[in-house]
Amino acid sequence: MSYAIRQTYINHRTGESWTRILKRRWKTLRGAEKSAQAFYRWVTMPDGKTRTEESHAEVVIIPECPGNKRNGLS
Repeated sequence: MSYAIRQTYINHRTGESWTRILKRRWKTLRGAEKSAQAFYRWVTMPDGKTRTEESHAEVVIIPECPGNKRNGLS
């Protein structure tokens, strides 16, 4: 079993939003959580009150496929 990060980005000025699952995989839940917190969870507030951009990240479990034991992908 491996872990991946699902990132959701929202731009409040333009209305743009997207969601992606990162290609990188982590072997441990703790490692994935640390990376999500450090790199993929952030908010931009230029005036200190109004959010203009934000990014949320959550850790998802990637089950192993029988065809590929190395990284859990087929």
